[in-house]
Amino acid sequence: MSEWLDATALTPAQIDQVDVWMFHMNTTPPGIKRFYPILSAQEKERSERFVHFMDRKRFIASHGFMRSVLARYLDIAPETICYDRKANDKPILKPDVHDSNLQFNLTHSGHFAMLAVSPNLELGMDVEYMDRKNRWQDLIRRFFTPPEQQAIFALPEDQQQRAFFQVWTRKEAQMKVTGKGLSLAPTQFTVTVPPAAPTLLAMKDTDEQTLQRWHMYDVVLPASAQAYCACLSVEGKASSIRQFIFQ
Repeated sequence: MSEWLDATALTPAQIDQVDVWMFHMNTTPPGIKRFYPILSAQEKERSERFVHFMDRKRFIASHGFMRSVLARYLDIAPETICYDRKANDKPILKPDVHDSNLQFNLTHSGHFAMLAVSPNLELGMDVEYMDRKNRWQDLIRRFFTPPEQQAIFALPEDQQQRAFFQVWTRKEAQMKVTGKGLSLAPTQFTVTVPPAAPTLLAMKDTDEQTLQRWHMYDVVLPASAQAYCACLSVEGKASSIRQFIFQ
């Protein structure tokens, strides 16, 4: 997972394939002018609620990006896409409008937005900007399980902050793929800590066989995004993962 392709290289995806899209969000006036018209009335109304103008622009850019990418798979105009929500509030395509089981999950942090797309597999995607100040040691003690805490604090001190963000993306991706979101507390499940490959090790009230339903993949980001880390979680196993840059 290191090669990033131009969007023109997109071909029809296999049923168990996952595509990961990355977008350096264009929040300039031309960029916003490009995306705002394709948003739904509800999305436009949501964008107006943001107190900070930059948050509003990033919402417009990220959701316009998502519509533009999904339109490629559905072969329709992006403004005609209609969303619905599952009982757990996870966005899906409105079934009475779109005859498609296309699965997707959007995430954004800092200047980048990422979107995971699959014809059939449930997805969870998270990206985090690591070059920021926060009380990460306190967050580890509050939100990570004892095995995760022990593994991170056993690392050399100069590796701990990066490991915190990588574990955070693994946990966020897992919370999203289950569809439970914040109702699945991060202290209720344990993931591996880098340099170990991403794996779900344990989850409350979940047996070993059920744990194997999910597979995690760290995303190797391009050089322009080295201050970020990202993780993809899939219910099932992806036969392959393609990566695309959206412009």
